[in-house]
Amino acid sequence: MIEAMARGMNIYYRGYVIHEDVRSICYTIYDRRPDRVELATSGTAREAMQWVDSRINIEEKLRDTQVSLQELLSLARASVVA
Repeated sequence: MIEAMARGMNIYYRGYVIHEDVRSICYTIYDRRPDRVELATSGTAREAMQWVDSRINIEEKLRDTQVSLQELLSLARASVVA
């Protein structure tokens, strides 16, 4: 991962790292510390931030015991970046 993140800019957003592979074309999203594993890729920085927001939204819903399976599935579908 260190070699992959050596080039390009890093955006630190809500605990995640969005690494610029090719400006405005390809970004890689890395998980929070301590893992920092690669989670997804995205076309633009804005799409990457939206992906992070949807993942955080899912995590918050999972903490809520009132979440239904249908709500969780709809959140998961919404988090897929096309």
